[in-house]
Amino acid sequence: MPLFHLPLWYVICISYPQNETAPVVSFTVAARAGPRYEPSEGVAHALKNFAFKSTESRSALRIVREAELNGGALSAAMNKEHLLLTADFLKGDEAQFAELLAEVVASSKYNKYEFKEDVLPSLAEDLQQASQDPVVYGLETLQATAYRYTGVGSTLYANPAVPVKLSDVKSFASKALTQSNLAIVTSGLSQKDAETLIREKFANVPSGEAFSTPAAKYYGGDFRAPIVDAHGHPLPQDHFFLAFQGAEQNSSQLAVLEALLGGESSVKWSHGLTPLARVSQQVEGSQVRAFNTVSQKTGLFGLHIAAPQGKVTDAAKAAVQALQQIASKTPSSQELSRAVVNAKFEEAQRRDGARHLAHESVAAALLNGQSTSIQDKLAELDNVKANELSSVAESLLKSKPTTSALGALKELPYAEELL
Repeated sequence: MPLFHLPLWYVICISYPQNETAPVVSFTVAARAGPRYEPSEGVAHALKNFAFKSTESRSALRIVREAELNGGALSAAMNKEHLLLTADFLKGDEAQFAELLAEVVASSKYNKYEFKEDVLPSLAEDLQQASQDPVVYGLETLQATAYRYTGVGSTLYANPAVPVKLSDVKSFASKALTQSNLAIVTSGLSQKDAETLIREKFANVPSGEAFSTPAAKYYGGDFRAPIVDAHGHPLPQDHFFLAFQGAEQNSSQLAVLEALLGGESSVKWSHGLTPLARVSQQVEGSQVRAFNTVSQKTGLFGLHIAAPQGKVTDAAKAAVQALQQIASKTPSSQELSRAVVNAKFEEAQRRDGARHLAHESVAAALLNGQSTSIQDKLAELDNVKANELSSVAESLLKSKPTTSALGALKELPYAEELL
């Protein structure tokens, strides 16, 4: 996977032969503009929802019409650290779409009427959808509780109790959307074509000053709330998240530990053989899995339990026992081998699977100053030892836990009941 280092920004071209000859090109601009860097609550969310609105050269309507007439798709996404603007289009239209992305980055107008008529209503809709999705809501509240709503604990969604100001959005955009805070990832173009295109089209993007990563202080704690669907009805399952302070993006041991615990089957309508998959079989109607959310310099490692009312505690106790067993007994060579190959597969999927996911993963590595080589990462996973997994699991269990409990609160456990 070749890597360019151009003046003031990074560019990587995923230029495998099958990608270069593909009829579709994907182009992603990633910026340090996630909520971790926002100066006030909700500004990053508003900036994301301003994507592909009017620029100095194009109206929002023209942007939509040109994308439709040329057979392209435009999208904006955001994680805790980065804003991602992506264009997918037919090969041959790369100059036009690269120019559009550069315009969106450098010369969006941030009109007041678009802010009131389009952006603000969309913020409320995003929040409503997220609050009714137990996985999204659970992970959001888990991180917010763990870091007390600061840094990576800042929420992805604007809070209606804290109105977002248009002036704050403009100010944040002027500082975040600069060359020193950008990474550009492409698929479907050769190295030469990508480099030429980016040098030409992004020349007018301001240089700016690179954001420093705010310190992430882990606190731990408990969050508990009921959750219902869009019609006010209870969900068929309650949800419980238990997490510990993990590690930054480069922790191969935690990636292998996640795969070792598992929870999800590789074949639809079948049961897996991992410790957490067995827990799901033991507790009827439950789904239990491990997760590992990573950011620069910090992360959360934990367990997600979904089960009918009254069964979450049993499933959670069994899941914690599975983690405790790894901490007390070194995994066998067969268990380690299975976990390593599954961790390698997940990493390869992130780097070379679905384009948008691969772009996000590679851009994050670039902006965080980490290696983008898939070979380097797979080699690190190969070098993980069984005793390291036991040590990591033991360290996790000694740290202060964070929980998020959603559903029938009297039926849901607290961390001290499980550990």
